[in-house]
Amino acid sequence: MCIALFAVTTSATVTTVSNNANSPGQFTDLQAAIDAATNGDTLYIHGSPTSYGANIYLNRSLTLIGPGYNPQKDLPLTASMGSLYLDSIAGIKGCSNSNIMGLVIQYLYTTASPTRFDNVLVTLNKIALVNMAPVLSSNIIFSQNAIDHFYGLSNVNNVIIKNNIIYGLTATFTNCQSVLITNNLYFYGTPSSNFNLQDFSTISNNIFLNVHPLTNFSTFNNNLIFNSGNDVLPDGNNTGSGNFNGQAPIFVNDGGGNYNGINYSFDYHLTAGSPGHNGGTDGTDIGPFGGIDPLVDLTGTPPVPQIKVFNINNTVVVPNTPLDVYVKAKKQ
Repeated sequence: MCIALFAVTTSATVTTVSNNANSPGQFTDLQAAIDAATNGDTLYIHGSPTSYGANIYLNRSLTLIGPGYNPQKDLPLTASMGSLYLDSIAGIKGCSNSNIMGLVIQYLYTTASPTRFDNVLVTLNKIALVNMAPVLSSNIIFSQNAIDHFYGLSNVNNVIIKNNIIYGLTATFTNCQSVLITNNLYFYGTPSSNFNLQDFSTISNNIFLNVHPLTNFSTFNNNLIFNSGNDVLPDGNNTGSGNFNGQAPIFVNDGGGNYNGINYSFDYHLTAGSPGHNGGTDGTDIGPFGGIDPLVDLTGTPPVPQIKVFNINNTVVVPNTPLDVYVKAKKQ
């Protein structure tokens, strides 16, 4: 489980945020909680039927933790928001060393006047669209997310895109250096489609279904590509070996070949009969459920303890008698 917290301080505090009246927190407003926080703090954002806002600006070094994008528990509420802007206070690398996990985010952006930030981990989130173009930055990790459209990423050195499920064709990378793309599932509903990746990338152990990655001078090792209109890797001036060209991935459950978006009731694990089973460069499965940091499931549950079941078994409570409570908790 990728949980590499980039910054830890001895004075860090934990703050709860909830706009759900049935589950109160220390703050009801997420932006107010961020503005009041100190670098290194953690914000636990409760699940709620109400969005936390159309525009949220992260301009401090914080860890944001939600309940997951598809929580499996008695009250499966998510923590959602419109646009989350990775931001910086003028002259200060504001959101550097931040961790964002377990949230439902419509758009992940940089601000209209972007600044530099470094060391940001985006993990276990559901994101409709990613489009980030900071001033030259470094060390950005996308891990174990469910992303509908990875529209673009620019001006970042040391990029890791790993163990994500990514739908859509708008992925473009510009002016990025040292890009590692590993153990992802890229797919689209229409076969024979193309999308763009950064040149000079290292691309390994991915599944490309109905899509073909366009890049130059990149290294392709042990990827599986099928139904893309050009099931050949590496092609052009790219290099590499061990790829599974023109072979179907064979998922446990893909709805009979339904690839019109990410379906959270499907099971995108590979079957034992898949050519990608144990076919990665490290001997594990190709795709998001393999590698050294495999995706666990399609819930986005962060690696912190959560109460899954909370029941009061007494139908009537007599004064001065015990309250019979059943609690079930789990750490992902």
